[in-house]
Amino acid sequence: MTALQDGTKAKTDPSRYVDSTRIPYIVLPGGGSAGAKLGDFAVVFNGKNGRIVNGIYADVGPSNKIGEGSIALAEALGIPSSPRTGGVSSGVMYVVFPGSGNGKPRPLCEINTEAEKHFNNWGGMARLNACFSPS
Repeated sequence: MTALQDGTKAKTDPSRYVDSTRIPYIVLPGGGSAGAKLGDFAVVFNGKNGRIVNGIYADVGPSNKIGEGSIALAEALGIPSSPRTGGVSSGVMYVVFPGSGNGKPRPLCEINTEAEKHFNNWGGMARLNACFSPS
């Protein structure tokens, strides 16, 4: 179950929650996420292989841990996707767009369209590459 939910569906209905196997989503720590709210859009970059994936902020994690994502996100980034043994320890960057969402789950086509629009307005790959470059 994810913190981002479709409140029109019963709590016992699995489709109320964001599907980790189909939707690329990020998890941010509880207790404050620099203005980001559930449902906001994000772009995630794997610096080790150059893959970039559009996503949505769909779950809240522990306040002392950052870097979790859905199975679909990991697979799209080329990262081991097992919830128990997957992940990587470095090289992944989130760009989150606070205020960009509506607090509701979205279909993948909307996630891709909206995240790409916000990413391009932010400065796109040129700005992202500047984040990895020494000053």
